[in-house]
Order: sequence, then structure tokens, then C-alpha cells
Amino acid sequence: MAEETPALPWKADVQAARKGDPSAFEALVRSVQRQVYGLALRLLNSEAEAAEVSQEAFLRAYQNLHRYDDARPFDLWVMAITRNLCLDLLRRRTKVRTEELEPMKEVLPSGEVSLEEGAIARQERQSLEEAMATLSVEDREVLALYYVQKRTTKEIAQLLGCAPGTIMARLFRAREKLRKKMSTEEPT
Repeated sequence: MAEETPALPWKADVQAARKGDPSAFEALVRSVQRQVYGLALRLLNSEAEAAEVSQEAFLRAYQNLHRYDDARPFDLWVMAITRNLCLDLLRRRTKVRTEELEPMKEVLPSGEVSLEEGAIARQERQSLEEAMATLSVEDREVLALYYVQKRTTKEIAQLLGCAPGTIMARLFRAREKLRKKMSTEEPT
């Protein structure tokens, strides 16, 4: 019974969207658009490509809404579409653009953090993003799903099509790689 709970909030909107209600599909998109864009951004390291992949993912979700299984959470279904599109795009790339790191946008509350604290926080985020960019797509993906999107290992396993134990092992290895990368950058 607990596994069906996450799918319930989307059932009414999915059924209405299947019948042609555009506002129902819009509600579905709004409910997962940040998660979809966030995953695409983490995997692709490009805001423009992430936006393009997000739009394509929603288009494909709309076109294949009749194939959606109500027993699965809607957000995980769209995330799987997004992931597959990202991996396809990464395979098509002819060269890796490592010199083109897009810095994170400022998301600090206005006026509540001193300039010094803000500069330190930005530098820490930038260092983390640069270290993340050196990891493999698989490592970035599992870290983003777990820490940024706050997904459980069970949800990630369902999304990636493997066992939860495999996800726990991948998380451990990815954290270790990130920790080593961050510790080698600190002395400079």
C-alpha cells in the first residue's frame, strides 16, 4: 500500500490529460519540471541542453501518456524519459567540453548574508560543481538523484533499473571519488 501512495496525486491529472485536458497535463508538468530540469542539468552540464532535453522529455511524456503505468509514480516515469534523452545526447557528443564549466547562479537570500559569507559560499559551490563535473555521468547522476532531488535508494533503483543495493554501492563509490577530488583541491 505504501508504494502506491506516491502515484496517487497524479492519477486524476493523468486521467484528465489522457482525455485531452491541457490544464491537467500542465499541472503534471509543473509538479515535476524542476526535478526534470535539475537532473538534465546535472547530467549535461549545460543550461541550454538541459532546457532542450526537459522540453523533449515532456513532449514525449505527452505523446506516450497512454503508455504510462498508473502503478508507477509519474515523476519517476518522466525522470526515466529525461535520463534516457540525456544519455542519448551524451553518446552523440563528439568531444567533451571540459573547459566550459557553467558557474552556478546565485541563489542567496537578498541582504541576509554578508558579502564575505556569500563569496565563501559561492566559492564552495563552484568548487563542488567543478569537482562534480570531473565525475562520470553515472556518478553525477546517482549523486544528483540522491542529494539534490532527495530520492530514496529504492526510487533511484527503480529509475535506473537495478537493485537498491547496487545504488547504495554506487553512492558510496561516487561519494569517495568526490571526497578525494575535493580534498586534493583544498591545498591550492
